[in-house]
Amino acid sequence: MRKNPFEFGKSFAAVVEKHRKKMRLSRTRLAELAGLHQTYIGLMESGQRSPNLGTAKAIADGLKIPLHKLIRETEGASDAR
Repeated sequence: MRKNPFEFGKSFAAVVEKHRKKMRLSRTRLAELAGLHQTYIGLMESGQRSPNLGTAKAIADGLKIPLHKLIRETEGASDAR
């Protein structure tokens, strides 16, 4: 059965939120570090937006985590669902 592609976006958002909180970053601070608007981070974490590849890279850079590691963790999280 083919997975819903939007589930990956939701899983990615959960992984980002987990790392953001672990690093004790506010949504505003992560947005600043990623060069994004704080509203976008909130919309993504609430599942209302899914980042494109460039935005995902900016978020990973803001978290100082390689994008491939966030994707790998996301794949593991979405496989567990």
